[in-house]
Formats: sequence, structure tokens, C-alpha cells
Amino acid sequence: MAAETGKDQGLEEIVVTARKRVENLQDLGGSISALSGGDLLKRFDSDVRDFASASPNVIIDDVQQGPGGVAAIYIRGIGVADVEKSVDPAVGVVFDDIYLGQSAGSLMKAIDLDRVEVLRGPQGTLFGRNATGGVISLSRSRPTQELTGKARLTYERFHTIKAEGVVSFGVTENVAVKFTGAYESTDGYMYNRTQHRRGQKSDFGALGTQVLFTPTDALELSVSYDYQKTRQDAPVSLAVLRPTDYFCTGFGQCSPAPGVPTSGDRYTSLGNGPINKDAFFEMNMAIGKAKYDLGNDYEVQYILGYLKTKEGATQDWDGTPLTLYQTDRPARWRQTTNEVRLSKGGTGPLTFVLGGYLWDSRYTINLKNYIGLAATPLLTSSQEVTQSTKSYAGYFEGDYRITDKLKLTVGARYTHDRKTSIVNDGAINIYGTTEEVDPILTIQPSLAGGSILMAAPVKASWSKFTPKVSLSYNWTSDVMTYALWSRGYRGGGFNGRPATLSAATIPYNPETLDNYELGFKSEFLDRRLRLNGAVYMMKYKDMQQDLDVPAPGSSTGRENRTINAAKADLKGFELDLTAKPFDALTLNGNVGYLDAKYKSFFGDIYSTGTAIDASFLKIRRAPKWTWNIGATYEQDVGPGTFWISGSVHYMGAHEVTFLNNPNIKNGGQYLADASISYRVNKTTVSVFGKNLANEDGWSVGYDVQGVWSYAAPRPPRTWGVAVTQTF
Repeated sequence: MAAETGKDQGLEEIVVTARKRVENLQDLGGSISALSGGDLLKRFDSDVRDFASASPNVIIDDVQQGPGGVAAIYIRGIGVADVEKSVDPAVGVVFDDIYLGQSAGSLMKAIDLDRVEVLRGPQGTLFGRNATGGVISLSRSRPTQELTGKARLTYERFHTIKAEGVVSFGVTENVAVKFTGAYESTDGYMYNRTQHRRGQKSDFGALGTQVLFTPTDALELSVSYDYQKTRQDAPVSLAVLRPTDYFCTGFGQCSPAPGVPTSGDRYTSLGNGPINKDAFFEMNMAIGKAKYDLGNDYEVQYILGYLKTKEGATQDWDGTPLTLYQTDRPARWRQTTNEVRLSKGGTGPLTFVLGGYLWDSRYTINLKNYIGLAATPLLTSSQEVTQSTKSYAGYFEGDYRITDKLKLTVGARYTHDRKTSIVNDGAINIYGTTEEVDPILTIQPSLAGGSILMAAPVKASWSKFTPKVSLSYNWTSDVMTYALWSRGYRGGGFNGRPATLSAATIPYNPETLDNYELGFKSEFLDRRLRLNGAVYMMKYKDMQQDLDVPAPGSSTGRENRTINAAKADLKGFELDLTAKPFDALTLNGNVGYLDAKYKSFFGDIYSTGTAIDASFLKIRRAPKWTWNIGATYEQDVGPGTFWISGSVHYMGAHEVTFLNNPNIKNGGQYLADASISYRVNKTTVSVFGKNLANEDGWSVGYDVQGVWSYAAPRPPRTWGVAVTQTF
């Protein structure tokens, strides 16, 4: 957490746990941005997406590809925008020391957060596989012996009502408990013109508890349990068609102009899918921790994590009033993690963390396709995919002070992954109408050419060594420079939505990223000015690419296949600034520059059956410039305290689709937020606005080659009022 250093002593000191031990942000030789508990209390964040402005070179979107919020998190141009659970994230979301292994549900709600840390660049030493681009670490408050708490009630545009609260107190001298709860209901910002009603309603509820037991001064035990459930309309897709697309030429569902959805408006849909809140996402999470102080600055810690999710959604992907392509995707996910750490702190020349890590996950998806784009009115096909991952790792990262000013950091991690996959197709049913009643023909998978039938799972394993070396030098007590080399990788695996046996059984390999970085950390003017920065060069090898390729004989005629097809170079610089010119005013800002280019890329990108040189494509979600500038002015007025905050977050023009579809491309966007608050004693009333410039950029886009493209916009301008009570 961040500790206040005193109202008249400049900026607060930011204490982080990015390296699995408590440290001052300014002492770390790496690119990290952080929000303290005090920062978060003055913000109106809904979920992880709102933290993108806190760090340069970061884009976070909800890709609208499933219930519960499917995260597309990109740091320095590296990320993943896919709902499939077979696709490992490239940026890790870590929640109270537990890594979330799927994109679905990773847009965690901003409830009871005490600290947010954004680590840029590969984190292969301490966080391991699938932290290639970086890590977003979310930490919650600890139970307290004193009676403390916070409650906030919010009303926003689109009839959005939010209520959240946390309370903590001591039960006995050695036992403290904390309870959290949240509720959110909204009518959503999309209107369905086909069904003449709002088309993105949702209800969210969450309950949680944590017990902290300290039987001795040396021993600390804690256990927490959280339950969350969302019921919602399935996310909305808008059809954005070219004149040559099949949905336009064959069905008359044409865009009125280039880049305009068939509805004519980005917040109006034409889909005929269900909008009765029958989509759902349910999460159960349990975390157990034991920490023991061994003395002499040594500490041992054990962390157990368990996460289980269930979800289901019948989703209209074609975005038209016709049933051309829809899916039903019930899925189940389960992960268990075990981690042991031995750390040494103190003021001696050597500090370190040494650990072991076990990962075990399994998921099943029962996919059903509803296809009306062929000659028949309706065809349904089904597929069940079950995949499992077992992984173990050992890691070390230590600092050695060669002199009082010079520090060497060395880290390494060895990881072994083992994955299995089994895929089986179900029967194909053909109906005489668009209703799924009384099929006129049923084709069993054993008779359908091209169907996948597997009696046993296929298996594959990989091992990786990911080192890190850093050298830092303190020129003064307030100025430090560092040089860093680190390596990260994203695990290999099996395709999660194959249409052919070869795609189901042939694995793709891990991808690796080497990061070379020079940076500095500095504070000036009696800690009233903090400026941190870095320049970097990253080398991407065996880059995993998802290609939409022909699959003759299958029910859809095509499949999505992951291959190791590309190399890329990503380079740029970042600056992070915080200033307090006088006690009432705090300024903050950041700027990031990114030059991301494929060095080589050979693949069948146009679904012709022939691979070509595709290195001319631009990397998705990699704008050249991102920046944020904000200010907070706080002053005592009458019986209370008044403050006003505002910020502008800029994201430069960037590609959204893999094939750089010019109709689904974002220009530069200015996301402006502002709030006015007044606090009397422990009660605060706030009025706020988000995306005040009403930017309607695309948050997702996908091309089905020659058939259609779909997209979804970011949330429009929103305003609201909030009442916060602390005690």
C-alpha cells in the first residue's frame, strides 16, 4: 500500500509489491506505474479498463466476445484479444497474488482495491509464462482490528445503479474479518432496432469475506472467499460490411457507407439474438495464505489459489436481423495454484525471493453453431473441447549491492508445461425453417466428412528458461539509472476451435520476447516532482498468430488456426510524471511512444490456401503515441474539503483487426474524465463524467474473410453522482 508522508512533505511514497516483497517504487529498476489507495478513493473506476490511463503504452478493451467481460490487454503492443480459453493471455492479471489464466472474467470490477500496479515488459522471472507483455497486479485491503469500512452508492447514465461496501473489524485479539459486497444493474448503452428495446442489460452481484489470524507475532494466516455472478444480454456485435462481402451480396445486409455498421449507428444493433439477460458468468474464488517470519530478515510464505467459473451465452455474431451465424457457448473453467516463497529483506547487501510454483487447470466448452448462411434455412453443428494444463516452475530473483550506489539484480525461472486436448464433433442437423424444431436431416459425425472424432486426448510439453539481469546506479539519493535485459514467453498449446483433425492434434509452440531497457527514476524539489522514464527495444520470436483459413468439408467451411508465423521488433520510450507544485494541487501525466513492426511474417492471411509474405501488416492495438495528463485541486471550504479532478487520456490511431480492415480502424481518441467532490467529516458527494468527448472508437473488430466483419464500440459519454461514506 502507499503510505502518506505528510501533507506538507510533497508527494506520497509509493510502496509496491511488484517483486513479491515490499519495496519503494523509486528503488526498482524497471518500468512500473502504480495507483495507491488514496488515488483509487478519488477515482470512479468501474473495472480494469479504467486503469489504462495510469500507465503509458497500455490499451485495455472489453472485446465483447462473451459474458463477464473478456479482457484485451495490450502493453507495448503485446496482448491477446480472444475469448477462447485455449489462448493463453499475453499480459497477466494478478488478483491478490493469484494469476487469472483466462481472458474471460479478467476485467475485474474495481471493488475494495488498495493498490494497482502496472508492470510493463516481460515478467518471465517472477510471474512466468503468459506475462510476455507485462502484468497488471490488483491488491485488496487487509482486515483490520479496528472497525473500518467504506460504502458507495452511485447512479449513472443509462439507468445504471451501483452499490458497493466493505467493512472490517476484530473478532478477537488475534482474529480480524472483512466483508465485501457489490451490486450493479444497467440498461446498457446499445439499442436494438430489430427488437425495439435496449440490448445490453446486465445485473452483477458479488459477495466476499476474508479472515486474518495472527496467533503469534511471527505467524500470519489468512483465507478469503469471493463469489460473483453476472446475468446479462449477450454482448452485441455490429455488422460492418464491404460491398463484396457475402452477407451484402447474398442477403442484402450492406453497410450504408465504408466504416458504418449496417444499422447506420455504432450504438444501434440489428441482431435477432436473445436479449432477455439469459447470458451469465459465475465465479468462485478461494485464496489461502500462510506467512512465517523466520527472523534475521527471512520470511517464508505459502499461497493457495482456487478459481472456478461457469458461463453461457447465445450470441449473435452476424449482427443482422437474420440468423446467419450465431453460437451457444456454455463453458466451465477450473484452476488451482500452489506457490511457496522464501524471501530475504533487510538492509544487508543481499536481498532475494526464491520460490516454487505449481499450476493445474482444465476447461470444457460445448460449442453449438447456428448457421443460416448456406442454402438451407438453418444448420446446427456442435463440438466439445476439453483441454488441461499442468505446469511447474522454480524461480529466483535477488539484489546484491556491490557498493552503496551500485546494485546488481539477477533472476531466472525454469518452467515446464504439459497440455492435453480432446475434441469431438457432434451431429449436424438441418432444418426446413429458421426454428430449431424437427430436423429434416441429421448427419452423425461418423458419417460427416471432415468431422473430428478423438478417442483419447493428444499431449504435448515444453520447457523454458527465462532469465533477467539488471544493473542500477544511484547517482544521488533521489536519482537512479538502470539497464535491464529480461526474457518472457507465452506457452504453446492446441487450437481451441478446430474444424479439421490436423488443427485439433498438431500443437503450436511457445513464443518468446527479449526486452532491452534503459531507464531512470528521479525525484526533485523536496519530493514535489517525480519523473521516471525508460527507452526499450523488444525482440519477438515465434510470434503466435491466429489465422482464419479454409476448412473444406466442415460445417462452417473454415477454421481458426494458431501458428508460429512471425517475428517483430517493438521499440519506444515512456515517461511518467507526478508533481505537487503546492499543497492544494497535484499534477500527473505520462507519455509513451511505440514503433511496432513485423520483421517477418509468412502465412495464409487471405484464406486462399496459399501463404504469402504478410510483414506489411500493422500490429494491432499498437498506437505510436499514448499520453495522459491530469490534475487534482483540493482545498478546505467551509466545514469540509472540496476537490476537482480532470484528465485527458489520448490513444493514437491504431489497427483493431488482424487484417487491418480500414473500415474497423481507430483514429486518435481523446478520453476526457472529470469529477467534483465535497467531503464533510466522512461523507463525500461527487459528480463525475467519463468519456466526455463522446469518443466512439471500436473496442473489437474481426474479419471473416469474404463473408462479413463484426465490431463493437467503446462505452459512450457517461455521467453520474456518487455518495461515499467511510468510517
